[in-house]
Amino acid sequence: MNAGLVQALVAGVFALSCAVLVVAWRRRRLAHGAAILFAVALVVWVVDFVAILAGVGDADSFVACTEECTGAHYSVVVGFLAPPLLIALASAAGIVALGQRRRARRVG
Repeated sequence: MNAGLVQALVAGVFALSCAVLVVAWRRRRLAHGAAILFAVALVVWVVDFVAILAGVGDADSFVACTEECTGAHYSVVVGFLAPPLLIALASAAGIVALGQRRRARRVG
């Protein structure tokens, strides 16, 4: 498995998620964006675990594949590694949104 490709894919997903949260923040919808990101990441993680447990497309051998890795193996790896990172990002965005609401109530 090409670790550099997996790292690039996870970094790309993270960067795209950050961009989506920035757009949501500018539109004053950060809490909604964080909730949607959390839900999507959780669904992807659950679907990935189901695919691994069911062995769909030989997904349960993504750790042991060396040179015969397919696109399914790479998608399983990204689906296994990215959601915890995205859940943490969504949680941090939710904390920021909560802090903004509290600050707005004190000032206004």
